[in-house]
Order: sequence, then C-alpha cells, then structure tokens
Amino acid sequence: MRSGFVAVVGRPNVGKSTLVNQMVGTKVSITSSKPNTTRHRILGVLHAPEAQVVFVDTPGIHRPKSTLGARLNETATSALSDVDMILVLVDATAAVGPGDRTVLERSLREIQHSEEPPSLVVVVNKVDKAGGDQVLERLITVKAAV
Repeated sequence: MRSGFVAVVGRPNVGKSTLVNQMVGTKVSITSSKPNTTRHRILGVLHAPEAQVVFVDTPGIHRPKSTLGARLNETATSALSDVDMILVLVDATAAVGPGDRTVLERSLREIQHSEEPPSLVVVVNKVDKAGGDQVLERLITVKAAV
C-alpha cells in the first residue's frame, strides 16, 4: 500500500475545504461563503484499496490586515513542509491575481528549499461556474507564473 500527504493551499474562498470534503467522501472541514472559515490545518484521509492519502486543508493565504490574518498565513505556509505534494487551488471564475501568485511563489520556494521536494499540482476549481475560455486562461496564466 502507498500513502502520502497532500497540502491543499490557495487564496481564501477558492474551494479548498469543499475539495477536501469531496476527495475524502465525508465532511471533515467546515465550508462557508465567508473567507477565513478554516483557521487550523484539518486532516482528511482518503482510503482506497491501493493507497491512503492524507489531505491537509489549510486556511487561505492572503495579505493579512490583522494578527489573526498573519497567524492564518503562518498556519497555511507551515503545512507546505513535510508533504509529498502541494496542491494549489485557483478559482476559474476570478482572474489570477497577486494573491494567487503569492501562493504559487511560497509553494515554489518550499519546493526549492526541500531536501525531498514535494510535487506541485495546480487545480483550477469552480469550472462548473466558468466558461471553457476562462479555465484555459487561468491555466495559461498560472503556467506563465510558474
């Protein structure tokens, strides 16, 4: 059996907790339309016949305006170490902006400074609410940023 840890990171409200809940098949994280609902790392375990994956749901990485915001960023970025994969979530319905670039930069920095670097996967979320052109644009923009 294979097993691994996956850190799920992104800006606030890109759907990190919803994705983790879907991946593990049960509600392990609170979901809300309000930003910063997730305040701690939350672990969700996917059990499959040939593998076990531990998803680490994190608070959204953002420009902090308070001590709480800075603490949430620390919680999210600390989850980047000691994982096998970093999954960066990007919202298909919103342009890739400075917040998304910050998440990508922090993820890439972790990969560059790790003895055993994790894999990096970018997932475009909320594609059901976006057109195909928007999804393609997000992928192209993220590829250029990496």
